[in-house]
Amino acid sequence: MSSWTPLVTATLGWGVSAVLSRALILRGVDTFTIVPLRMVTALVTLLAVIAATGRFGSPSRKAWKRGLVLGTVAMAAPMTVMTLALEDLPVSLNGTLIALIPLATIAAAHFLTPGERFSPKSLPGFLLALAGSAVLVGLGGGSVSGVDNLWRGVGLMVLGVSLAGVGGALSRRFALEVPSESLVLPQFTVNTVVLLVVTPLLFEIDVASVDATGWLLVLGIGTFGTTLAFASFLVAAGMNPASRLALTGYTVPVVAVVFAVIFLGEAITVPIVIGAALILAGVVLADRSTSHVPQPGVTTSR
Repeated sequence: MSSWTPLVTATLGWGVSAVLSRALILRGVDTFTIVPLRMVTALVTLLAVIAATGRFGSPSRKAWKRGLVLGTVAMAAPMTVMTLALEDLPVSLNGTLIALIPLATIAAAHFLTPGERFSPKSLPGFLLALAGSAVLVGLGGGSVSGVDNLWRGVGLMVLGVSLAGVGGALSRRFALEVPSESLVLPQFTVNTVVLLVVTPLLFEIDVASVDATGWLLVLGIGTFGTTLAFASFLVAAGMNPASRLALTGYTVPVVAVVFAVIFLGEAITVPIVIGAALILAGVVLADRSTSHVPQPGVTTSR
């Protein structure tokens, strides 16, 4: 399998997730109902996949220890914060702010991932992609008129992006220590348990606010936007350096904007097209300048 395949799959899944989450919010479902229901659906889907295929099952004790960290830092925390930001921001603006994730991931990997220091050769590609993101946000990422809490939304996205960057770097580091596929079940299980234990203590999970259409959206978020996306990313973490994993932060906004135009009726403009083109060009340039490390082998588990 190409190392790009799981990255593309994760990108499509996360793009779908942003649009479906926003659609649920517009139907009156709050973040602290969406996220726990999303993860229960995702975990059930993952368990069905394991039962049918045998993949992602039987993780070692070492994998469970790593999954404890990933489930909280790389999944539960950024997922909740970014979904909360969707209550204030349209997908076209929220999604494009995800383009800051590569900067956060590279910064975190510099300190957290052995042998993956930032390379100046990659800087032109990242700057080009960041310029495309600036075009999307500043000129064509969707109108912010009518948004009551713009700065709260932006602040939450910056926090979510920072957490996602740390999570991405840790995903790569742990995938070098244990087989990446063995991290999937621990991460999903820990994340779901954390959300189901912590959320009811602080907020109300209003299941009654989810109608029939809403449950279909939850199913889509849980299966495609969570199980498929996060599992693919963990597989990708065992095949790609952190700098390439970070590039998903540039491509997810493009997918999110396109899906928002198609399914939510958000307007597409010339700046959106220009920004998307710059982002994709930056991805190619940065990848060609990235030093790739060999795929790790299977390590001994405790």
